[in-house]
Amino acid sequence: MSRSRIIIADDHTFVRVGLKELINKDPDLMVVAEAKNGQELLDVLVNKKCDLVVMDISMPEMDGVTAIQEIRGKYPKLKTLILSMLKDYTHFHEVMARGACGYMVKDDAPEQLPSAIKTILQGKKFVSPSVATMLAERELRSLNESVPSLEILTRREKQILTMIAKGIPNKNIASRLKISIRTVEHHRGNLTDKLGFKDPTSLIKYAIEKGII
Repeated sequence: MSRSRIIIADDHTFVRVGLKELINKDPDLMVVAEAKNGQELLDVLVNKKCDLVVMDISMPEMDGVTAIQEIRGKYPKLKTLILSMLKDYTHFHEVMARGACGYMVKDDAPEQLPSAIKTILQGKKFVSPSVATMLAERELRSLNESVPSLEILTRREKQILTMIAKGIPNKNIASRLKISIRTVEHHRGNLTDKLGFKDPTSLIKYAIEKGII
């Protein structure tokens, strides 16, 4: 049985060396290429076939978030595992929403990287235990704070909330949805009344927390 082909993308040479050694020790896995940043990774992928990419978020020239978006568009079947020092919700949500298959904290790599890669190659998701704990605690806090459910919004209100959260002006929202600006303003008023948020920043925060952008 052939070994699964892995590409590593990280701007620190010593990290790439360590990851390569760790992955190549597994008889089922093999590192076939390395990249120092997202742009170099995309260049490598033109000529190098692989099954999964392990990459950092913070890289020069093109970061991991942008790289994932590019990969998803050009290589929709290619799986990606984010390996990062960061374990906050914002970064986790950002990469997973753009198509990452897993999120691992670098401290967990020595013990869990090969098994995480295999889990993803089997079509499953992987999340580091510490990140999973953070997500669970966040959800519990959300429940305790009685944050309004998305279920109270209509389909149109959800559409408009998504666009507001993306910073799209009322005029452009109206144009995209083929409705009047006054109707958009009416829906915004309904959102404020139902969710209890008085400013756009709170609406954006709510949309991110609910995972709709």
